[in-house]
Amino acid sequence: MNMRLLVGVAAVALSAASGALAQSATSGWYVAADVGYHDPSGVKTTTTNNLDWTFSGDHDWTGFGRFGYKFSPNFRLEAEYGYRPGDLKSVLSPTANAAQPIGLCAPGVTRSAASPACGKPNGSLKAQTAMANAIFDIAPNSSLNPFIGGGVGVAWVQNKAYGQLSGLPATGGFAPYQNTNFNDTDQAMALQAIAGVAWNFADNWSLDLTGRYLRTSKLNWGSVTQNAGPGVGNIYDVGYASGRYKDASVTLGLRYTFGSAPPPPPPAPAYEAREFVVYFPFDQYILTPEAQAVVQQAADYAKGGNASKIVVVGHTDTSGSDKYNQKLSERRAKAVADGLVSLGVPATTLSVDWKGEKDLAVPTKDGVKEPLNRRSTVSITF
Repeated sequence: MNMRLLVGVAAVALSAASGALAQSATSGWYVAADVGYHDPSGVKTTTTNNLDWTFSGDHDWTGFGRFGYKFSPNFRLEAEYGYRPGDLKSVLSPTANAAQPIGLCAPGVTRSAASPACGKPNGSLKAQTAMANAIFDIAPNSSLNPFIGGGVGVAWVQNKAYGQLSGLPATGGFAPYQNTNFNDTDQAMALQAIAGVAWNFADNWSLDLTGRYLRTSKLNWGSVTQNAGPGVGNIYDVGYASGRYKDASVTLGLRYTFGSAPPPPPPAPAYEAREFVVYFPFDQYILTPEAQAVVQQAADYAKGGNASKIVVVGHTDTSGSDKYNQKLSERRAKAVADGLVSLGVPATTLSVDWKGEKDLAVPTKDGVKEPLNRRSTVSITF
């Protein structure tokens, strides 16, 4: 499995799981472990003797352990330990026509016109890191939560390179070959950029797909060169090699946040058919402050439940002529309907009717001034 395959498998898994939604704790301590692949960039160095050599490491597995605290749904801080091993692929100058030696070959091999191949040096390039990371969760309440962040810390990079100096002249007292050995570990400040996506697949549990890019400040590795051929000869001293370690990695990690998950949101209120009653003073159709408050309640209820039909009906008491009261009830109904529309109720859901002295709330004789009959009703259905 290589890094591209790992990313592809993880992306498919997270996409397939996007329908699920679990609660993630809003705050609390958490622990996590990640494993994946990393691909180091060639470490471009300059040696004491002004040789420009690039130490190229092979991509390999990588692992991380994390311990952190989630301060809010969006923000967390963590301490991270990382281990990035890898075999050495080559030690070679990027300029082919540079002055010899331009790199390291397989150690202890006497080359000749019949067998001129340089071969691969032995060794490894390993890095250990201790980082403090700050992470921002973009959508913590979603099943798939992208996140970004960065870290600062220390890197310990071990350079173990053992190989034969290339292209030493046969004259000048040099032996047939000389082997140079780097076996040194140096530490330097490190920075990293972080981006990824988390799948909150169960309460307090997350699966993290994380990409990291690490860069260190300058590292120095010392070397020892030995005359491995017959005779004393001269020794070509490579000295120290100085360069920066850079690495990109992709991992899958399991994270558990201690503490209880936030309570689920309250259920949406159940909306049922309901009637509101708006009362008017004697012989008036203007909405009083009390009447306006009832109209506001009716509008909020209708909009909250997305009402499908609202019927406003105007009424009067029995005081006055039937013809006059019929017109007064119409004005009361329209005043309430206009008030509902002004508060955002769609006019398409409204129908208006008026009954005059009919359908009394409190049955009375003709000519009786009954306050409970001076009204408009607002009937709401969903």
